[in-house]
Amino acid sequence: MNQYLPDAYTVRAAIALAVRAPSVHNTQPWEWRFSGRTVELRADARRHLRHTDPDGRDLLVSCGCVLHHFTVAAAALGWAAQIERLPEPGLLARITLVPHDTRDGDIALAAAIPRRRSDRRPFAERPLLVRDEVFLAKSATDHGALLRLLDDAPQLSALTGASLAARELHRADTDYGIELAAWSGRRYAPDGVPAQNAVHATEAPRVRDFADAQLADTAEPDGAALTVLATRGDEPADRLRAGEAASAVLLTATRLNLASCLVTEPLELTSTRALVRDCVLDGKLEPQLVVRVGYLPEGAAPLPATPRRPIGEVVRPFGHGYGVGLPIPAQLRRH
Repeated sequence: MNQYLPDAYTVRAAIALAVRAPSVHNTQPWEWRFSGRTVELRADARRHLRHTDPDGRDLLVSCGCVLHHFTVAAAALGWAAQIERLPEPGLLARITLVPHDTRDGDIALAAAIPRRRSDRRPFAERPLLVRDEVFLAKSATDHGALLRLLDDAPQLSALTGASLAARELHRADTDYGIELAAWSGRRYAPDGVPAQNAVHATEAPRVRDFADAQLADTAEPDGAALTVLATRGDEPADRLRAGEAASAVLLTATRLNLASCLVTEPLELTSTRALVRDCVLDGKLEPQLVVRVGYLPEGAAPLPATPRRPIGEVVRPFGHGYGVGLPIPAQLRRH
């Protein structure tokens, strides 16, 4: 065996850990291929939510999350990932694996992957430590994004208003409702939002109206810190980078024993996204994600892990056509 080339078992092990990454409605919209030291990541066009995510933002952000998860997993297994982003139409990333001396921090961050959960329950009313705020913000800036903590009433009011408006617009959209119902309230499925992990929608911007939610909400106020993850631009590369930064923030939060959850609904519609950009970020940055971070109430039961597709469904050998013959989404054809 060539010690300078990863074996197939190692690459598949890294991908198996990477696909624990969060994705919009747990669609897991990614496809992996590898040969030797080269690994490629593509979006799976079959899993693009056309009514929830008409411009493909959530699709790219989801793929950015799994890309960062992969680099974390590979580092823990002794391989550094050198990434070429959007090198050709339809290809999100070409990754070259080179030998790497694994450090304690690599292992600690990879160990956070199976522990992380998208927790939509209310968090305890306990402020974040300043030290933790610094760590979370640095994890975003290290990956080309900014994490803005919302700490004043006008910002929080604007985000709440955008979330409520997005919810009402979505409730009036029949196609969106059909799509949401198809991807949530799942039981015994390898993808989608499981009923046992969804909370009855009561408070914006915390909860989306997922179908058949089994977690009862409480009357307790939500003490989560609300943050907006933003980029300076809004091109496909920015959205991919935003996903990588979001992954870093979530894994850092998990290492710090913080609960977390990504929120995208207020950013999926042009009007409500503009409200967040102009009233929360002063029109200077592009909002990509809302991230809730905080502490679970004492005695809160751990959530079960959400299911994942079998690794054989997401890994394909080189030479297979993109998306099994499906067209490349428009937002990827331009790059």
